Amino acid sequence: MKIIFTLVFTAILLTNCRQPKQAKQTTVQQSEMSKDKQPIVIQFIIDGLMKDAAETAIEAGAENLKYLAKNGVVVSDAYSNSPVGRVKLPDGSEPWRGASPPNIGMHTGTHVFESQNLDDIFLSARRKGIKSVYVGGHTLYDVFTTADTYYAEIITDSAVVDLGIKHIKEDGARLVRLHLQEIRSSWKGPKEKNNPNSKYIKAILNVDAQLGKLVSFLKKQGLWENAFFVISADHGMGVLKKSNHLSEQLSSWQIYMNFYGPGIKKGDTIPYAESPDIAILTNYFMGLKPLKGYTLNVDYLKSNRTTGVFLNNIFEGNTKEINHPKWIKSYLDNNKSSPPNDYLHYREAMIKFINK
Repeated sequence: MKIIFTLVFTAILLTNCRQPKQAKQTTVQQSEMSKDKQPIVIQFIIDGLMKDAAETAIEAGAENLKYLAKNGVVVSDAYSNSPVGRVKLPDGSEPWRGASPPNIGMHTGTHVFESQNLDDIFLSARRKGIKSVYVGGHTLYDVFTTADTYYAEIITDSAVVDLGIKHIKEDGARLVRLHLQEIRSSWKGPKEKNNPNSKYIKAILNVDAQLGKLVSFLKKQGLWENAFFVISADHGMGVLKKSNHLSEQLSSWQIYMNFYGPGIKKGDTIPYAESPDIAILTNYFMGLKPLKGYTLNVDYLKSNRTTGVFLNNIFEGNTKEINHPKWIKSYLDNNKSSPPNDYLHYREAMIKFINK
């Protein structure tokens, strides 16, 4: 009888010991399932890419850019925030160091950048427990440190994409911001954009190959069906042979912009968008509450909220036209498409729009 009691007691004890492990395993499985259901959102930013250059590259064999354009929405007339190199405030300070304004706009959904006290897509993702990674292909972007993992190094486009893939795989990153820089070194003037045999177009074809590598990885990992892509640029390019983007040249403001993902129209266009709109949509794709704008009050702004527009016209079932205020185009039109190469001039105009 004593032996039987001992055996029963041991069995009960072993059963109870197993239960926490089984519960833990269930929790992990549920966590993995939850993570898999979370969309992966990728801002794939190609430095200086303009719409006509993208179209030339697609005709020259950029199959991945072609696929995302044909199965998503391309913006007919897309503009960046001021393409000047730095945000310089009236007191001479440069709170965003080497980062150009459009890069900030794509993260924050705002048109002016008075301080780093701004909510952004990475902070928004973290509030929901979504892992993020930022990989910038130049040291200019070292100010962007709000992603869970961040890099700002002079590295190849291939290395930028490889680092993104690494953190998707190892950390479960579901917000991925990649900035590919190499095409800038192949710029020899605007004629290059329309020549399929130019070094510049070949550089875009190399970018397309890196995009293809990322797409193949997502498909192998079972993440493709739930993937959103924003293919765009931080700014356009100028009219000189030198690789720059002066704001006095209209082409410096004109960028390529393409949205792809579940529920987005296929093979369609919308008439207009601006860089801050990218942040608003990126946040929405992740299923998050709206971005907050400034986290500390800026007393001379009537609204401290985001100023980008939610582009609901990219989604299936919605009309092509929306009521977009078109602040950047209005600014350009008011300055005969050639405003001064001065961030303060742009800033003053945007603040007037905000305070209207």
